[in-house]
Amino acid sequence: GTLMQERGRLLLLALLAADANSRTLRPTRAPTDARTASSPLMAMHLRRSSSAECADVRTCSDADALHSRLLQRAAVDDEFGRSIQSALSTCSQALRLYGPAGVVTSFNGGKDAVAILHLMRAALAQHARESGQAPRLRVIFFEQKEEFVEVDAFVRETVSAFDLDLVSYSGNFADGLKRCIETHGSAAFVLGTRVGDPNAAGQQFFWPSSDWMPPFMRVNPILDWQYASVWRLLREFNLPFCKLYLDGYTSLGKQSNTRPNPALRRSDGTYASAWELRDGALERAGRGASPVPAPTNATLGSGTGG
Repeated sequence: GTLMQERGRLLLLALLAADANSRTLRPTRAPTDARTASSPLMAMHLRRSSSAECADVRTCSDADALHSRLLQRAAVDDEFGRSIQSALSTCSQALRLYGPAGVVTSFNGGKDAVAILHLMRAALAQHARESGQAPRLRVIFFEQKEEFVEVDAFVRETVSAFDLDLVSYSGNFADGLKRCIETHGSAAFVLGTRVGDPNAAGQQFFWPSSDWMPPFMRVNPILDWQYASVWRLLREFNLPFCKLYLDGYTSLGKQSNTRPNPALRRSDGTYASAWELRDGALERAGRGASPVPAPTNATLGSGTGG
């Protein structure tokens, strides 16, 4: 009855979003006074990275400037430009359909979460200009007992650096989603799901939640992105990321089932950085019982990030 009606409504919105998703985004002019954000997050990233890899605080802390830069890159007629165009359009459609108050961005501190976080920040900046309102971006974080200290710190510092509206839950995933929906009226959750992920099969950019979850719309801006594309976004746009990726981690889970990717292990026992993994199919080789390949020239790239 009511549940089926709600799922039908969500599916209709998904079809409308998919139809509108091919619209061209309008270029905007970046503001002349980009603000500078100072935080432990930025300092940490600057310490751990070379000058070519560190975050440019002035640009990545200003969502308007970031949106302008993303649009400029999206205008380039290549695969990466089209990927950015599609992802930004998906984020913009989510805000148009559900409103900023109805959209929650999942942020667990991983690389894919970083990508969708900043794509949503940029899309929200555009939405704010058009609507005349300036809401904060709401993000959801699920706490787990075996979380990496580095991940937890990165999440908290990111929330502070970009003035995010954080809601966090512990325990059952579905229960946390239900509480978020009941408390905040959330209708759509922006996720970092990509092709090849364990739960990605059959999903589209807009996809209703599974039967065992409360009714909501999944929004998957980077669903068709490859591993290398995510790192290209983070590095080309100087976006801060968790320092574990500098130490050979390529996919982050619990401490008990996550280790540096063996495909990135050098002969001296150290590990290359995550973006140097040339074969994206080995992204989860450091997780759980994944096979342990020997490092070769095929698995260690040049560090260009795709």
